[in-house]
Amino acid sequence: MMEKNTVIIPTGLDLNNYAEDNHTPASAYTDIEVTGEQLLLEDVQEMEYLLYPILPKTGVATVAGASDTGKSMFLRNLAISLVAGENHFVGFEFNTRQRSCIYVSSEDGKEATAFLLQRQASQYTPKALNNLRFIFDYEDLLSRLNDTLTNKPAALVIIDCFSDVFGNDLKDTQKIRAFINPYQKLSEKHQCMILFLHHTGKRTEHLEPSKNNLLSGQGLEAKMRLVIELRADLINPDQRHLCIVKGNYLPANFKKESFVLRLDEQSLTFSNTGERTPFELLVKQPDDEAGKAKYEEAKKLKESGLSYEKIAERIGYGSKGSVTKLFAKAEKNGW
Repeated sequence: MMEKNTVIIPTGLDLNNYAEDNHTPASAYTDIEVTGEQLLLEDVQEMEYLLYPILPKTGVATVAGASDTGKSMFLRNLAISLVAGENHFVGFEFNTRQRSCIYVSSEDGKEATAFLLQRQASQYTPKALNNLRFIFDYEDLLSRLNDTLTNKPAALVIIDCFSDVFGNDLKDTQKIRAFINPYQKLSEKHQCMILFLHHTGKRTEHLEPSKNNLLSGQGLEAKMRLVIELRADLINPDQRHLCIVKGNYLPANFKKESFVLRLDEQSLTFSNTGERTPFELLVKQPDDEAGKAKYEEAKKLKESGLSYEKIAERIGYGSKGSVTKLFAKAEKNGW
């Protein structure tokens, strides 16, 4: 019997050649349309997540960042935590019974990955990582993933990195959309999340974290359900900032401040410090206008007698700690 909410992909559908302008005959589908009445009668109480509440169970998402921020380390750490049965990753809760992951690596080969994995997974037995599968040859990747997911399902597919697998002009929005579409179909067919590693533009390191910082046309971020920008801290080399710059089902406060992570240089693993940092405080220019304007607003509120907690509420910060950081930055920059 077919499970409720299963998305049906016709037998024989060529995912490699699927694009937006292709039309599959209605006869190939069991149900070509669903009424609003049927959807309202569906027993769906809440969204399903792989990593609650940021990473949905299905769809396509991106983790992007500049060079040397630790993007691959972060995604390997995620994969290891998933298959090893951990309850949480960087402060967020795993919400899946399926503890299997496929990691496609186009940048690090088998030898380099073995070396890095031994450091990152040193606390686990080799058997604990039996459900973490690596693919190093990404030729004909879509068909290969379809076959391996059919033989052995996985909750997560990580593709490191997007530009290598895509292999075309990153400014060509139409080609990007056509490339992503079959991966969306693959995700729905096999009920897994597909997570791409990507890069941000060099000049964007001086700007606030944003979905517009991705090194590509608008077509990439537009197709993503979630976009995370990973940033190195401006002062502390052991800190990274997990910045959610797009999240279709996340409240606004998730997308205004970073989640501050600690990177352990020995184990190459990440942990959540419990701190948040407003995006405007991650800008490199000492005279950034957005941060200065926010400071002037906070300064007036402080002079009127408001506590840091109340100031945070007024200026849209998540905690009084962020206000403290704002005043510290203002003092450092001579505002």
